[in-house]
Amino acid sequence: MMPRHKPRSNSFPLLEAASRAFARQTSTVSIEPQSSEPRTVNPRLFRRALLVSFALYVTLGLPDGVLGTVWPSLRDDFGRADSSFGLLILCSAVGYTGSSIGAGHLTQRYGTGVVFRNASFAAVFGLALLSVAPTWWTSMVGILILGAGWGLCDASVNAWVALTQGPREMGLLHAAYGVGALLGPLLATPFIANGNLWRGPFMVICGLGVVLVVVIATARQGFDTAPVSGEVAGSPAPAHGSRQLLGLLIVWFSIYVGIEVIVGQWSFTLLTESRDYSNVEAATLVTGFWCGLTLGRFLLAGFGDRFSPERVLAVAIGVKVFGVVFFWADPAGVGAFALPVIGLSLASMFPLVMGRTAVYLGEARAARAVGYQIAASSVGFVILPAFVGVLADYHGVGVALPVAFTATCVLALLWLLIQLQLTRSTQPGSTQPGSTHP
Repeated sequence: MMPRHKPRSNSFPLLEAASRAFARQTSTVSIEPQSSEPRTVNPRLFRRALLVSFALYVTLGLPDGVLGTVWPSLRDDFGRADSSFGLLILCSAVGYTGSSIGAGHLTQRYGTGVVFRNASFAAVFGLALLSVAPTWWTSMVGILILGAGWGLCDASVNAWVALTQGPREMGLLHAAYGVGALLGPLLATPFIANGNLWRGPFMVICGLGVVLVVVIATARQGFDTAPVSGEVAGSPAPAHGSRQLLGLLIVWFSIYVGIEVIVGQWSFTLLTESRDYSNVEAATLVTGFWCGLTLGRFLLAGFGDRFSPERVLAVAIGVKVFGVVFFWADPAGVGAFALPVIGLSLASMFPLVMGRTAVYLGEARAARAVGYQIAASSVGFVILPAFVGVLADYHGVGVALPVAFTATCVLALLWLLIQLQLTRSTQPGSTQPGSTHP
């Protein structure tokens, strides 16, 4: 419980009463720079910070939805081959991974508000550079800076929500990303249809980013004084085994994202080249996968606090295994209709485990751990789909589903090991050197 100082004035009695009531339920978050005097949070600033986070995630999803749509025009403008698309993805992943790894350290030193604002500014600069890039190499630099800015934003905001919110808010945060990813192609299509103006959508997103940078400055105090959620505040750091637990979580996130990208990116090619679906039919089914993913996260936002996160995750992994097997077996030629179910099963996994990080590892370790997990996600984003591509050259694109099934089984095994490690690490007994007791 936070100590309350005697108010200096009675000019705003309602605001002071609200602040005191809010403070009685929560404690101060530890991801701001250390201050000699604890501060109570203004609920209005706190809500503003939360809304800014949601707006950021919509904007975060837009470039991902735009890039694939404008790629043919961008490629032709610079005279590149399709293989060059991998270079853009690599540049984005390098920037994203590097900044994510350092996000926890920067957040603990400077505070969420400062890191969030500067990361958004870097992303806007990358978008601006990409929008006016005169050469292919300049566009790669823009993508690299954009990836670094977005990686820092992603890690810092996920850590903040994990520490201060619950499953509903984390689900809504990632649903906002899904909305942005779905809107991206819609934003890009008019520009492409009217003269292959691939720079246009990036300019629009850049303008939205400038507005966000200004708004973030007004929400800084809400980020830096946000209250830690009651469950996190009441969760001690593991008595021992925290490094092993963090290692398992890092590998889990890498494999999860790899599975999501395999299903989301390879299904269209599999359906059109291996199962004789038309382009329209395949595109509709793949859209169903992304709609299932986004819908599931909105459901998590609406009902996430009514069920145990661990139970939801166990059910989701089971449904995911069933969905991939059904898609792979393709009984009566209807296996592709499992795609929305697979998307729905994946929806809760990333936000729930991200949200449980602070509970599993303790408040002090959460910010850095989230940064490592976000970095691992970008590694999985690149490695597993690329592995499928290499195998597809020799065995056909149908190999994507056996790889997805195997990865899902590994994901289930890792989740079981995480739960066993949690059970061992919270049991009283001898601790490892350097461990931290609550």
